[in-house]
Formats: sequence, C-alpha cells, structure tokens
Amino acid sequence: MKKVTLIFTSLMIAFSLVGCAANSNDQKEETAIKNEIGKTVDTSNNLQIKVTKVATGFGESSDKKDMLQVTFSVKNTDKVTSGAGAADFKVKADNDKTYDVYGLEAKNFGTEIKAGQTITGTGYYEIPAKTKTVTVYYAPLGKKKAQWQLKVPAK
Repeated sequence: MKKVTLIFTSLMIAFSLVGCAANSNDQKEETAIKNEIGKTVDTSNNLQIKVTKVATGFGESSDKKDMLQVTFSVKNTDKVTSGAGAADFKVKADNDKTYDVYGLEAKNFGTEIKAGQTITGTGYYEIPAKTKTVTVYYAPLGKKKAQWQLKVPAK
C-alpha cells in the first residue's frame, strides 16, 4: 500500500510541475508582446509623433469596412511649417503583409503643422480580421523613420 501511495504522490507532483511550467510559458508569451501606445518618437524631420489610441471598428466610408483605427499626436518641433498625414504611415500585420492607409476613408488625417503646433488625427487601415499585433511605421516618401508595436484590441 505504501508503494501505491508513493507512486501516486510522485505522479501528482510531476503533473503539477508540468502544469506550472506550461502556465509560466503562456504568461511569458503574453508579456512578450509589446504595446507601445503612448511612446513618443523624435523623427529626423523635426516631428515628435506619439500613438495615442488604437481601436477597431467600422470607418465612415460608404463601403463600411472594418478598420484598424490608429490615432496619432504629431508635434512640429521645427521653426517652419511641416506636414503629416495618415498616408505617411504603414501597418505591418502579424501575417507579415504591409497595409497602406485605406484611401476611401474620408476621415483619414492629413494637414500642415505650423512651427511648434501639435495636431491629433486618425488613420484607417484595413487589416485581416484575426490580426492580434501590428507594427506601425512612419515612412514618409517610403523611408522608415519611426515604428511602434501595438496590440490590436478585440472587436
């Protein structure tokens, strides 16, 4: 009887340790995904850009597509007027494909920014429905100057 109890106890301890190890790995994977909302990046063209919000939902275009909506705060630190817009940003989804701004969305931001002025605007990007993470690139004229890793909120 002692042998049976000893074997049973040993098996229970072994299964408990395996379960703890699996949970520990799951937690490490979850925390490994960055979410850089609020991160400010100084670009080489005198703009300070911050992602302030990420949402999913329908845009206001006539085709009512489901969109990733990224809100940016952009400050012009130069002494002359500059410009920024949603088309300056690209989104790389976790499927390794890159997506441009959704051109039919009328609410995409784009404007001149006077010296010292800060603007806020939202860009709309059509990405696959099951996307969990994205990397947003600030790439005016195709040259990457900044990036943010972001979690895509559940719908």
